[in-house]
Amino acid sequence: MSAAPTGHAPSTPKLIALAVPFLGVMGAIQGSAPNINSTALVSLTRDLNMGGGDVALAASLQTIAIAASVITTGLLADRLGRRKVLLAALIVGAAGSAVSGLAPASSIYFLGQILTGVGLGAVYGAAFGYIHAVAKPGKLAAALGVFGATIGLTTLIITFLGGTLVGVSWRLGFFVITVFSVICFFLVPWILPKIATIKNASLDIVGQILLAVGLIGFLYGVSQLGKSLTAPATLVPLVAGAIVLAAFFVFESKSKGAFYPVSLFKSPVFIAAILAGFVYNYGTAVAFLQSTNLWQYVTGVSTKDVAMWQVPLVAAGIIGALLTGRQMAKGMSNRTALLIGTVMSVVGFVLLAVVSSQKSFLAFLPGSILAGAGVVIVSIPFGNLIIKEAPPAQYGPVTSSRTTIGQFWYSIGFAISTVLVDKLTMGGVTSKLTEAGVQPDMISTATSSITQYVKTGDEPTTQIGKEALADAASSYGSAYTTVMLISAALMLLAGMVAVLLLRKAHSAAEGPAKTDPTSQLATVAAPASAGASSADASSSGPSASSPTNPSKE
Repeated sequence: MSAAPTGHAPSTPKLIALAVPFLGVMGAIQGSAPNINSTALVSLTRDLNMGGGDVALAASLQTIAIAASVITTGLLADRLGRRKVLLAALIVGAAGSAVSGLAPASSIYFLGQILTGVGLGAVYGAAFGYIHAVAKPGKLAAALGVFGATIGLTTLIITFLGGTLVGVSWRLGFFVITVFSVICFFLVPWILPKIATIKNASLDIVGQILLAVGLIGFLYGVSQLGKSLTAPATLVPLVAGAIVLAAFFVFESKSKGAFYPVSLFKSPVFIAAILAGFVYNYGTAVAFLQSTNLWQYVTGVSTKDVAMWQVPLVAAGIIGALLTGRQMAKGMSNRTALLIGTVMSVVGFVLLAVVSSQKSFLAFLPGSILAGAGVVIVSIPFGNLIIKEAPPAQYGPVTSSRTTIGQFWYSIGFAISTVLVDKLTMGGVTSKLTEAGVQPDMISTATSSITQYVKTGDEPTTQIGKEALADAASSYGSAYTTVMLISAALMLLAGMVAVLLLRKAHSAAEGPAKTDPTSQLATVAAPASAGASSADASSSGPSASSPTNPSKE
C-alpha cells in the first residue's frame, strides 16, 4: 500500500552516509526534552509559584502539544518539503526550550512548552518520515534499527547533560535542547537530501481542527487522572475529547478531501502497528517511570545512582534495536520480531515484579535487560508497518501519526500506572495505620506528609509521618508488583492480537483473490525474502513510484 515519496536532489549532500544516525539524533532531541522537563519540574514549579493544576499542566503540556500538532506538521512536510519543515521545526523547538528556560512566570513557561512540543514533534515526525528516502534499498528495517539505537544512546547523553545542569539551575537544563537543535539545524543541509513534495495533499482544515481539539481534550483529561478519577476537570475533557475524536473519524470517512485516510483503521496491518505501539510506548512508560520510583523511594537508591540503574534498560534497548534491524533486513518478518519483543517484554516485567522487594542491583538486572530490549525490539516492526501502510498521497500525515500513537499510549501508561500505584500504596498505608489504631484525622495528615515527601524529598518530622512513610515503602513495593503484572498481561494481549492480525493479513495476501489491501505491498515494496507476504515482509528500500504531481523543493 505504501510508496514513500522519494527523489533526491541532483546534488547529493556530502555527508549523506550519516543520514540515518543523524535522524536518530534529532529524534532523541524530542525524546529528551520531556525527560529534562520532568527532572526540572519540582524546582521550576516552586520558583514560578505554580499550584496543583498548573503542576499537572507543566508536566503534560509538551506531550499534548506534540500529539495534537504532529500529524498537521507531517502534512506540511508533504506540501512544503520535508527538509524545509524540518529546519523550521528545529528553530521553533530551540526557541521554545529557550523560552521555557528564561520564563519569568508560569504563562511564559507554558508558551515555551507549547512551542517546544510543536517544534520537536515536527522534528521527530520529519526525521522518521525521512528514513524511507535515505535507507539503502532493501534495508529499511536495518535503518530503523540504527535509528532506534541512536535515539536510545543520544537520549541517554542529552538527558544526562540536561539533568546535570538542572542540578545547578533548572533554567540551564532547557538550553541543552536549544543547543542540540541549533547544531542540527546547521548540519541538515550537509547530511539530508531534498526529496519530492506532494502538491495535491489536501489541507482539510476542518479535519485537522477536529483532530487537534479532540487530542488536546482527551490527553488533558488523561493528565488529570492522577489528581482525581471523577472530578469534572478530569471527566469533562476526557469525554469531550473522545466525542470530538469520534466526530473526526466520521467526518474524515465521508470527506472526499480528507487529509488522513481513516480507512487505515480497517486494515489488519495498521491495527497491528497500533497494538505494537502500545507494547512499545506503554511498556516504556511503565518500565522506566515505575522502576525508577521504586528504586528511589523503596529500594533506597540515591538520585545520583538511579541513572546508573537505568543503564541496563537503555543499553539493552540499543543492542536490541541494532540486532533486530539487521535480522529483519536478512529476512526476519515483522510478525516474528513483534512476537520476540513482546515475549521478552512480558517476561522482563514479570521478573521485575517478582524482585520488587530486593535491594540488589543484580536482582533487577535480568528483568531490566529483557524489558528494555523487548519494548525497543517491538518498536522496529511498529515503525516498519506504519511506513509500509502510508499511502503516497498522505505519506506525511500517516508516518507522523506514529508519533501521535506513541504519545497517546505513553500518556496512558504514565497516567494509569501512576494512578494504580498511588491508590494501592495509599490504600495499603491507610489499612496499616487503621489496624494500628490511628485516628482518621491523623491518617489524613500522615498521607499528606507522604505526598509532600514525594514532591520535595523532605522527610516527615512527626512520628506518625515517619511511620506512614515506612508503611508506604512496603505498600509501594506491593503496588509496583501488581501494576507490573497487570501491565505484562495487557502487553501480552496486545502483542498476541497484533501477531494474529499480521498472520491473517499474510494469509489473505497469499490467497488467490488477494483482496486484502495489504497485498498491494508486494507490488510496490521489495519483499524481504522469497515467499514473504507483503503485509509481513521485513523491510523494503525506497519505492521507485512517486507521488502525484511531485516537485523538488
